[in-house]
Amino acid sequence: MNVPETYVIEKFYQYSGYPRYKKTSNTYEAGCPICREGNSWNRKRRLYYLPDEHVICCHNCGWYGDTLKWIIEVSGQTYSDIIQEINSNEFNVVDINSLSAIPSTTPNIPSLPKDSINLFSQEQVDFYADNKIVQLALSYIKTRRLDTAVNRPNALYVSLTDTIHKNRLILPSYENNKVIYYQTRSLLDDDGPKYLSKISADRNVFGVENITDIYPYVYIFEGPIDSFFVENGIAIYGIQEKSKQSLTANQQDILSKLYYVDKIWVLDNQHVDEASKEKSKTLLRNGEKVFIWPRGLEQFKDFNEMCMYYKLNEISQKFIESHAHSGTDAILKLSL
Repeated sequence: MNVPETYVIEKFYQYSGYPRYKKTSNTYEAGCPICREGNSWNRKRRLYYLPDEHVICCHNCGWYGDTLKWIIEVSGQTYSDIIQEINSNEFNVVDINSLSAIPSTTPNIPSLPKDSINLFSQEQVDFYADNKIVQLALSYIKTRRLDTAVNRPNALYVSLTDTIHKNRLILPSYENNKVIYYQTRSLLDDDGPKYLSKISADRNVFGVENITDIYPYVYIFEGPIDSFFVENGIAIYGIQEKSKQSLTANQQDILSKLYYVDKIWVLDNQHVDEASKEKSKTLLRNGEKVFIWPRGLEQFKDFNEMCMYYKLNEISQKFIESHAHSGTDAILKLSL
């Protein structure tokens, strides 16, 4: 049942945080009242109301559902309360008998955003040769050396039509050669959050399909793109300051199955990113081994920037291991 749009907007502005309307895409975005945006309240807007789809979704906690279900959850109102409120405000009259139940099943979300174009397929790229977004995505890939990186995925995609992930670079995760999850990165300056994840899906671990036991370590990054440049590199989707605690049960399960290799966490440069320093300290206190960026590389935020500057397709594993530390001494080293 589709609740009148005017009523949904009223409730969206009442219960969500610092909402705003984006006319270009006809979407509303706000801080999510369910997850409080993790540690990013008043800083991030990852809750979206899509009037054309009659859907509300959060790209931080993964909440996804129709507008009525969302209003009930955040307001505490019953079906009857909502219908009476709608009718008393002279919205479209709704038959309460039509509200028999909200579907409880998880919606069937496609493995990739709508009409995804494989940017590693020359045939598809040639077909869209005149499309500006496709060319922008290809330029981004080439500039950042994502097409030549040693640990790149089998494909990168872009969609020109998807409601949520339109005009964004799609970074897929695979299992048995099938896409099981993805994250998208903005290509346009005004295209909402830098990263968005697949809706209504548990957060996954990027790059696990490429892991091999011939190496003694697996290198865990906080962003998929950085992991492109290291053999046995993987990435945690959605890592936050309380890194270990923020892992989903699915992510914990995936990492626990990598018992046959030791782990080194490789975050952004702690000397230029205070949030990364705090994440590193949390990991160290939890007994993890962390790569601590050596002094002299303060000009680089992450591995991708370093590879772009030095025109590298691969970062040596020995380089990472020689600067990986654990314990109290490592925490002190971060303060130097």
